[in-house]
Amino acid sequence: MTAAFSCTKCCSLLSLGYIETAQMRDHEICKGVLERLLQIKIDHIAYPELQKSISPLYTQKGVRLDVYVADSDRVFDVECQSYKIENIGKRTRYYQSLLDIDSLFKGSDYSELKESYVIFICTDDPFDKNLPVYTFERKCKENADVDLEDMTHHIVFNAAAYGEEDNPEIKDFLSFVKNNQAKSDFTRRISNYGTGKEI
Repeated sequence: MTAAFSCTKCCSLLSLGYIETAQMRDHEICKGVLERLLQIKIDHIAYPELQKSISPLYTQKGVRLDVYVADSDRVFDVECQSYKIENIGKRTRYYQSLLDIDSLFKGSDYSELKESYVIFICTDDPFDKNLPVYTFERKCKENADVDLEDMTHHIVFNAAAYGEEDNPEIKDFLSFVKNNQAKSDFTRRISNYGTGKEI
């Protein structure tokens, strides 16, 4: 499955054929997107899988992950949404459970579970709070200093609020997602991917 960077109403790289397809097969682009959005360093990207299907049992609901990648000790699921979705919290919960099932072999110790990121990149705000980034991690309700330390991260990027973002790399990328206008070397590289005009 291949797709160009063009977008109509979805007018964004999220036109369900952009970040999830050929461009994310490029290890450096994939690595660059994750490093910019998460503000972390990734040592390498191992075998990006696009539209990865996970179905634990034939009687259970499976799911197709848009972009599934891993480095040495982390796994990343990137979901691209060009329309407003409902039940995003339960979606992240289910995707997280499938990531864990997929990464832990029978008889393995729980300590072998990798740190994981479930990431949604949305063109519209699923929470209507006008935040560019929503980060969810598990902490104790009674004492916020107590962290569950399950090493899971659920992060929703809202491209519609890119103007509210302070970090220039995240702002640039979200603006590109929303407006389909490349204004940096990195977004121009993504936009030109496959055209022979790569930087």
